[in-house]
Amino acid sequence: MNKEAMQSGYPGLPKGIRPYDWALKQLHIALAHQVTQGDKAVVVAVIDIGYRHHPDVDGHLWRNPHPGRGDVHGWDFADNDASLEYRGPDDESNNTYRGHHVFIAGEVAAVAPKCPIMILRVGYAQDQAKSWVRAVRYAVDHGARVIVEPHGYIQGQAEYGQGLFYKGTDFGFPYDNPEILEADDYAYRHNVLVFKGTCDNRGRRVAIAECARPPVFAVGSSNRKGLRANICASADYVAAGSPGGDRGSGNPHDRVWGCGGDRNYYPSEGGCMASGFAGGVGALVLSRFPHLTADELRQILCNTARGQGWNPWLGHGILNATRAVGLKREELDAQLVVQRAARVEKSGGKPCVHVILANRGALDLGRVLVTLYTGHPAQRPRRSARHDNPWKMGTLQIGHAIVERICGFESAAAAVEIVNYNRTPPREIWAEACALEVGRSHQVDCCRLSPVGGNWVMLPKGVAPGI
Repeated sequence: MNKEAMQSGYPGLPKGIRPYDWALKQLHIALAHQVTQGDKAVVVAVIDIGYRHHPDVDGHLWRNPHPGRGDVHGWDFADNDASLEYRGPDDESNNTYRGHHVFIAGEVAAVAPKCPIMILRVGYAQDQAKSWVRAVRYAVDHGARVIVEPHGYIQGQAEYGQGLFYKGTDFGFPYDNPEILEADDYAYRHNVLVFKGTCDNRGRRVAIAECARPPVFAVGSSNRKGLRANICASADYVAAGSPGGDRGSGNPHDRVWGCGGDRNYYPSEGGCMASGFAGGVGALVLSRFPHLTADELRQILCNTARGQGWNPWLGHGILNATRAVGLKREELDAQLVVQRAARVEKSGGKPCVHVILANRGALDLGRVLVTLYTGHPAQRPRRSARHDNPWKMGTLQIGHAIVERICGFESAAAAVEIVNYNRTPPREIWAEACALEVGRSHQVDCCRLSPVGGNWVMLPKGVAPGI
């Protein structure tokens, strides 16, 4: 035990440290709990390699309403029984088996205390490769809304009883167990999102196919300063960040301290820790907005995170539980808005109107069509207008462009080339934006653009003032 350790209500914790303390503050859990502490209908399945009972967690365990074979709180798919606990060697260094499972479950209980926690055990032995598949499917079939899977299946296990990574071959597609990806897909089709840390979290740039797929919410590791942890892996598919802690700093405050089974409390760090906290935040959001699909939950978590853009370590930023559960009802969709300020400039010798589109909702917009007109497209035409002669039309369409994606609470620029017009520029320009996604046909906005500087003046590229 660290020489600073004191037993002041939490055996084994150093002075001034409480279970999961800085992590909960970083995620803004206290304020989020003023809105919701979870809901008994939102079950979180924690799939790991061996539970240890702990008084801080046992009261939060899911109870199967119809336990047909003794699966009261879950099932042990490694040993195919209801024991849930790892029964192998119990040496002091083996924290992975001594307390890892309950540590992660404790994170979920701290973040979403009213959400029941389903315990599902899997294994790494050669004959346990399919335990991962069965655990995911069991979670879905028994009502889980969130799956936290801090460890992951590694290719080679089914053949060698040990992942090839541990034999000197880096991560790859699970050729020997593709059913694990099919199980993830099964969960996603049932609107269950799987939370996993980004690969091995040892500060390397490595990828693992399962984490890069839509059913998985890949979580990067942050430290207590709100920066990427020194163990955080870099990957091109990271969704967001969550507390994981620094390794090897010598300062016990830099690690995450939590439930440790028979060891009471102990410190840990890594992507595993990040996945548990993130899954708990996901459960809080579903408790507040139970109608969300898995993809909508992903979007809300990313779009309410605290990042400045996106990066390959912490994705869209560290999760913000308060902002996510505090969304207004009208924000639970995309909100397409055309900003009035615009400018015209020449690009490649052709006049282009630069329009800014804003999404003021929490959900993403896919493809958006931006169309320019010489007047309001819905206004009554003048009497002299003739459809057989476009130049006599009251409102003339003079160009359009497609914007591929606008994330929630973000903006995107569209450069629309002026065509179908024999004068440059027209006296007034209207922009109409329409969402093209299925189910988003109501997302339309139209307004008369206001030229920067007061007049539609054609300027060379780069000369026009910014919007």
